[in-house]
Amino acid sequence: MKILIYPAIFLAILSSNNRSFAQTHRCGTDEYSAALLKTNPDLLKSLTAYNESLAALNSSDTKLSKKGTTRTIPVVFHVIHTYGAENISKAQIEDQLRIMNEAYQRQNGDTSATRSIFKGVASDMDVEFKMARIDPNGNCTEGITRTYSYLTDGGDDAVKNLIRWPYRTYLNIWVVKNIVRDASAGSRVLGYATLPAFTNSTADGIVILSDYVGSIGTASSNGSKGRVLIHEGGHWLGLYHPFQGGCGGNCSSSGDYICDTPPVAEPNFGCNKTTNSCSNDSPDQLDMVENYMDYADGICQNMFTKGQKAVVDNSLTKANLRSLNVSAANHTATGVFTSPSCTPIADFNTNTNIVTVCQGGTVNFKDYTYNGIVSSYAWTLEGGTPSTSTLSAPTIQYSTAGNYTVTLSVTNAQGTNTMVKTKMITVVPTQSNITTPVSEGFEDAQILNGKWKSWETADYGWKRITTTKYTGTAGMEAYIDEGTANNSTYSLVSQPYNLSVLQGLLPKLKFRVAYRPGITGNTEVLTVYVTTDCGQTWKPLKAYSNATGLGVDKVVELGWKPTTQAEWNELTLDLKAYETSKNLMLRFEARSRSGNSIFLDNINIQADLISTGQLLNPSNLLVNVYPNPSKGLVNIDIETEGKRYDGTKIYSITGQEIMYDNTLLTKSGTLMTQIIPKLEAGIYFAQINIDGQLILKKFIIIP
Repeated sequence: MKILIYPAIFLAILSSNNRSFAQTHRCGTDEYSAALLKTNPDLLKSLTAYNESLAALNSSDTKLSKKGTTRTIPVVFHVIHTYGAENISKAQIEDQLRIMNEAYQRQNGDTSATRSIFKGVASDMDVEFKMARIDPNGNCTEGITRTYSYLTDGGDDAVKNLIRWPYRTYLNIWVVKNIVRDASAGSRVLGYATLPAFTNSTADGIVILSDYVGSIGTASSNGSKGRVLIHEGGHWLGLYHPFQGGCGGNCSSSGDYICDTPPVAEPNFGCNKTTNSCSNDSPDQLDMVENYMDYADGICQNMFTKGQKAVVDNSLTKANLRSLNVSAANHTATGVFTSPSCTPIADFNTNTNIVTVCQGGTVNFKDYTYNGIVSSYAWTLEGGTPSTSTLSAPTIQYSTAGNYTVTLSVTNAQGTNTMVKTKMITVVPTQSNITTPVSEGFEDAQILNGKWKSWETADYGWKRITTTKYTGTAGMEAYIDEGTANNSTYSLVSQPYNLSVLQGLLPKLKFRVAYRPGITGNTEVLTVYVTTDCGQTWKPLKAYSNATGLGVDKVVELGWKPTTQAEWNELTLDLKAYETSKNLMLRFEARSRSGNSIFLDNINIQADLISTGQLLNPSNLLVNVYPNPSKGLVNIDIETEGKRYDGTKIYSITGQEIMYDNTLLTKSGTLMTQIIPKLEAGIYFAQINIDGQLILKKFIIIP
């Protein structure tokens, strides 16, 4: 059979992202390939050369009907997880490999379901996939790596930067919780792959959802029968969708440009074996819903064709495509035909994935060790009772508030491996000794060392900075840039606070944020959570986007930072429902969307000082409090613009009125200056009454 592909037609289709699928599940390879071409035009040459190589293929039915030499591809599964269900078992991965090998060698149990009109072109691909047993550093491996990262939740290609093995040596398969690449409403991308024409060291491989790996465990109820990875493996080996070129008069200008796979107008979903979406192909045939490269349900898919085998053969015989992966030298380097016993790799977490506990509470640890069978465990549990354990999953009590390190060493006949998680467990006092009101400006350089806690991924996430702040010498930045994976989340968690002092005083949470979006129509999101049970459960108070107070509706350059106080918004949340809590904790969660950082400063929990009267916009009148902070007297300049001055009240941060004064030191036209006598060290608020309306200013007295 002659296989003809016209590169211009293929590129026109591939570079269009307008194909709309109303169905739920789909492959993301077409959109991914289009994105690669857009960002790297040089790949067009590779794609054109690849398509020309397919156009030159000549294969006889006799040759393709015979069983040939099985080509073995070394595989590594990189499981990216946060200790959730996406951290799938070795058994589930092995189940997937079994399903793939049956499909690529036409040993799947449902070959009899192939309709008679297509049985003559069904083909054994002479391909098998085996787990690598030697890693790139020459160490023993089971062909599975496990990496903790929030990028599992929609990080897409960014997960490849976490861990990758040489692409000419291994087929890299990244297993993730969620894929957000070009996912339209009502659809879910199940996986995407790199075509042979696009091979490069940073992108090559397959990304797949964890709950579509294999047919057991988390994938047991999705109905795909483990055939999503068969489909993506086909792309990795050079196959296109049968709807790639739509309908056409001949196979050189339609479908997947392979003559024994009938062209398809649009993806087939379900399992309708009477569909004939293209009636102008010659010969006119029904859609091959059995083909692994369409979108039909897993229960319907059961075959590759001889023409598809010719394309795969082309990839596996060219050094610039996939031949190095199946070479004898590579088999030796990756140890795919050996079965060594490996030293285990220690890994663990709590069984609930929660690392905070109330004082006196217990923590149940869970063993996630992989890569080898463990013969003995040795735990060291700082601050815990007991402080050591040889169990695989010990239960430990923590009686004293603080932050504690956990260490696990695992051993078998091949060796020992140790994991240390520094200050992993945070024990929160039942009643916090930090009473509200509080004001946190992040002035303490050690605030993230045992007080507040932040979670980061590589260079991204919450960091204390001294270059950008609202007041004082420091603030916090949730660092995000154009390289941050979309939908990445970063959390900043506070110390516990005792709010009971403010009971009946209408406590409020107030804080300053600065943000501008870097992409039109897109925005980062800041969500504020609270917990009253030491972090066991979190309740969202509010999610802020650019349209709801996080910033202003103005797109700026990537890398924007605020340079004036006017660029900071003050946001307020009601904490009345938590006024009796004695260990309230806050969590500020930043979610990446457009590529710009979120800045945070001046977090206050205080009484609602103003219960009556209308607050004026301070920008309408000049009110300047200085010096601030002060070691002594405080000056207040008031520009009234001819309005009546009705006095100043000074409140403590608890809401207690401690002074009222309507006298002025000086007056020059409409500018008045008042001096507040020296106060004890603390945080205060000046409520200035101008013509019956109010302006509130905070100032700090330091020792």
